[in-house]
Amino acid sequence: MRIAFLGDIAFLGQFDKKIHQDAEQRLKYLKEELSGYDYIIANLETPLTSRNSTMICKSMHLKSDPCNVELLKYLNISAVSLANNHIADFGISGLEETITILDREEIQWFGVKNQYLDLTIEHEKIHISGFCCYSSNGTHYGRKGINLLTLDNLKKQLLKDKSEGAFSIVSIHWGMEHTNYPAYEHVQLMDHLLKNHEAVVCGHHPHMIQGIKEINKSLVAYSLGNAVFDTCVSRNHKLKVELNDDNRKCFYLGVNIQKKQIMCYKIKGFYIGENGIEQLDIKQFVDKISDKLEIEDLDQYNAMRKEQFSKAIQVKFGKHDLNWLFNRMNYYAVGAYIMGHLRNAKYKKEAEKFING
Repeated sequence: MRIAFLGDIAFLGQFDKKIHQDAEQRLKYLKEELSGYDYIIANLETPLTSRNSTMICKSMHLKSDPCNVELLKYLNISAVSLANNHIADFGISGLEETITILDREEIQWFGVKNQYLDLTIEHEKIHISGFCCYSSNGTHYGRKGINLLTLDNLKKQLLKDKSEGAFSIVSIHWGMEHTNYPAYEHVQLMDHLLKNHEAVVCGHHPHMIQGIKEINKSLVAYSLGNAVFDTCVSRNHKLKVELNDDNRKCFYLGVNIQKKQIMCYKIKGFYIGENGIEQLDIKQFVDKISDKLEIEDLDQYNAMRKEQFSKAIQVKFGKHDLNWLFNRMNYYAVGAYIMGHLRNAKYKKEAEKFING
């Protein structure tokens, strides 16, 4: 069984079929690269919804026109994780509309409403689950919304997979944006859990590539980076976030699974160019950042992450002067600030559990 994994997908800008009728052509390289896989999994970062109003407190709301489901089908994507921080940007109604569209087009989904996939592909029994971490600052965690990443929830899923004779595939939305290096607590979480479980774990949310680590018979790709993404614009059009060169570098992970074991895997890089997806040799870069996952000096590691994040934010958003503050003084941004602090407090408690296993 050959499975391909993609990172964040948001049909925005040049990849919005409603705006650009040649959107398929812009994705042609990626489509051809993915041909031959038995199953393709991606993270759908935006709801597919016609809704234009929302009360969700965020500084950046993402959505995609329902017509763009055709691009998921064009790429032959089999299933999408909905466990991320933007899928509920237009409330539970926007999420429900997304699910209705996916069901209509026979694209499987998981990662919300406690949903996971129980499949048999090429005679291999697999379970595919998805979780969203407090660190990504999502909304509508819980039974009717996004599957929350906690130590208990992840352990419960992995134990269920094993008890039912299924190989575990886990999609996780986590970490800090704009850095090539995952959080220490997430590295520790994987090191602890995968001593006793065999799985493929694929991460996303940072919008940048992070390293890959083999743990016993398991494989963790901490962030696949973006897959299909473009400029984001806030609801009031005062905030615009462009892709930089780091955001444009991506890879997909291809894994061959036989008899509940990872036989081999490969990574294949690509680049989000101004006119679509292009080829990119990424292996040496991934190898280099993967070496950093053997963390010897935690203070130095954290300083490296924060420095990279701070530089990226400075370039993307500029100085936090009075003009910046004035633009932020609205219902969405103030509410997002408050809710973000509350979720961060919850995350710190969970992070301690991640570290201790």
